[in-house]
Amino acid sequence: MTKDEIKKLMEYFQAAYKGFYEGKDVQAVMTVWFDALCDEDPRIVSQAAKNFVKTSEFAPTVAGLMKQVNLIKEPRGTTDLWTLINKAASNSLYHSEEEFKKLPPECQSFVGSPSALKDLAQTDVGTMNTIVKGQFLKRVEAIKEHQEVQRGLPMEVRQAIDESKRKLLLEEEYE
Repeated sequence: MTKDEIKKLMEYFQAAYKGFYEGKDVQAVMTVWFDALCDEDPRIVSQAAKNFVKTSEFAPTVAGLMKQVNLIKEPRGTTDLWTLINKAASNSLYHSEEEFKKLPPECQSFVGSPSALKDLAQTDVGTMNTIVKGQFLKRVEAIKEHQEVQRGLPMEVRQAIDESKRKLLLEEEYE
């Protein structure tokens, strides 16, 4: 988003919520919102703002609006995510790389790697639908929370984290 788009967003919230800026330095508020939303698609943020105004009687925080943005971007629930893992595993004996790449980040985090997905493909149906599903259901909320934190990081920080992970993986390979 651009600074002009952030300004329009702030004007929208000012119109919807009396006193949105009240007692605050307008420039500081704009800076905070810009820092949080600069990497987001303005169309998604605009729809999230409309959804927020329709559902909340209180003025938004950055975190509150980001929850709406993330709901629009990835509206999958726990059951949907499990279904994606199950479907990917069922086609992973010979296509684990492709199936792993199709999974959303939450599912990739749970599964771990294409080879682990191939292992799941070889698991009997009873174990898959009881033990593995149970493990997934226990961990999925923590995984989602971690992914949400990751999405909130600026792109350059995410890239630095990815680079550091790659270096660690390379070091582990040579030990």
